[in-house]
Amino acid sequence: MKRLALVTALAGLAVSACATTPTCREADMAERAAFAQIVAGHPGGLADSLPTESAALAGQLRDGDTALRNQIFGQRMGDYSVRTVLMQPPLCVYEQPVSSTERISYVFPNGRFQTLNPEGTTAANLGSPARDHARCHFRLIDGQWRLTDACTSTFQTPAPVS
Repeated sequence: MKRLALVTALAGLAVSACATTPTCREADMAERAAFAQIVAGHPGGLADSLPTESAALAGQLRDGDTALRNQIFGQRMGDYSVRTVLMQPPLCVYEQPVSSTERISYVFPNGRFQTLNPEGTTAANLGSPARDHARCHFRLIDGQWRLTDACTSTFQTPAPVS
């Protein structure tokens, strides 16, 4: 019985030693290009950068859909919007792969990811959408990562992060 307790305790230590604090990275070139259109408040440029599969969303941006524009660009500085998050550099990206050709990039403003995930945290804490992070869907198309949702998934209930 003592031997079983010792083995169980050692196994628990081994698992906890393997658990690491979630980390984030700098935005890559594809992300920076997409985010620049949002920070610049340029709905036409953002619409132009979306892939063909996102034609309906691009049309809404070009047609001036007020609700959509407010979600992405905000109505006033400080609104809960994608742009408000992106305007607080340096940005930190926590990536959740969906497949080899699809990923979700959770984008955090300066220092926010580290505040939500202090040393010793083992599962990523994403905080609140549009305040703590923007959630952006990217797909690999013709060898390049392309933003497909204009970060509108920020306002949808995210799937649990593993």
